[in-house]
Amino acid sequence: MEQESGLGYSFHDLRKMPGHMHRNIKDVQIIGFCSAKSMVELTCHILENSKLLKCLKLSTCYNGEILCSYNNNGKCLPMSRGMMMEAHKALLAVERYILGKVPSTVELKVEEPCGRCNALVS
Repeated sequence: MEQESGLGYSFHDLRKMPGHMHRNIKDVQIIGFCSAKSMVELTCHILENSKLLKCLKLSTCYNGEILCSYNNNGKCLPMSRGMMMEAHKALLAVERYILGKVPSTVELKVEEPCGRCNALVS
C-alpha cells in the first residue's frame, strides 16, 4: 500500500484528529516511523494529547533490533536502498513537522539507520 510522503505538504495540510485525550500514556515507541502524512499526523496527535508523556522514541528502521549495537556480531542487518531512502525522508519529516511540537517535558529519541553498516551511497 502506497502512503503519501510527508515531505510535500505544509503544517496547514496536516489533519487534526478530534481532541481525544490520552491521559495515561507515558512512553511511546514507533518502530518503522516513516514520512507518510498519516504517520506524521498520528505522532503530532500523540504529542498534543498525551499530557503525561515523558518519552517518544521514533525508529526509522523497520525492525527494532536491526542496528549493530543490538547484534552480537557487530553488524546491522542490510537495508535495501528504498528502505534507506525512506529512513532519510523520515528524518526530514521529524525535523520539519515534529521537533517544534515536542514539549520540553518530553524526551524525543530518534533512531536512524547505522551510517557505518548502511551508508546511503549515491
